[in-house]
Amino acid sequence: MLLTIFSGLYELISGANPDVPNYIDDVYDTVGQITLIMVFVLILIFFLALGRWKPIFHKLGHWLITLILTMGLSFIIAFVTAKDDIGEIDSYMYRFSLMNAIFAAVVFILLSLVFKPMSVFSKRTPF
Repeated sequence: MLLTIFSGLYELISGANPDVPNYIDDVYDTVGQITLIMVFVLILIFFLALGRWKPIFHKLGHWLITLILTMGLSFIIAFVTAKDDIGEIDSYMYRFSLMNAIFAAVVFILLSLVFKPMSVFSKRTPF
């Protein structure tokens, strides 16, 4: 069930790629799962590890750096996974990777709203 959610989601936000069916079979599910795990780990590090450690990493700038890091990592994860499975670089790969970065940013922002009350020093980050 979870696997079909990623296929439908990625085809919805980045469009279908009828030329290469490997995206549906291999790429979407792998990238979606890795992206969600990576975002969740970064949220835990920011709010529960650094947010409880010292009042150093609690500013909006730190949160933005973590958001940009999340987007960059998710772009790289999508691009490398697609390139490894497909074998050649095409224009759809860039669009898919960019949409994965935006998807990761949205998930990061939503999880920030959930996890910020659990932090000691980052309770008011990002908003």
